[in-house]
Amino acid sequence: MKIAEAAQKTNVTPVTLRYYEKVGLIPPIERKDGIRNYSEADLNWIDFIRCMRQVRIPVNDLLEYTKLVQKGTDTRKNRRAILVKELEKLEQENHNIQQTITRLKTKITLYDQGKIK
Repeated sequence: MKIAEAAQKTNVTPVTLRYYEKVGLIPPIERKDGIRNYSEADLNWIDFIRCMRQVRIPVNDLLEYTKLVQKGTDTRKNRRAILVKELEKLEQENHNIQQTITRLKTKITLYDQGKIK
């Protein structure tokens, strides 16, 4: 499929897709007569990258991960380590967010009860 359809299906702009390819966040896209031809595997990879970027996983970490994937199965241990590291960071961030949510709910309840003026 062409870039416009791929952009629509992945919910990113064509400019973003070109950027992802240019910097190496996604593997090079097959071309037919010079026009990008996205496969379902490409869309799945784009969706993965988009998901990771939504939670602010650094581009450099994703670039390293992408390069390792392209090198093949011998890099599985290193790829897994990257994902574990990112998961641990997200879990810590989630813990911090949950603490803040609890604190805000408590504060709001105190306002609702008239205990804070």
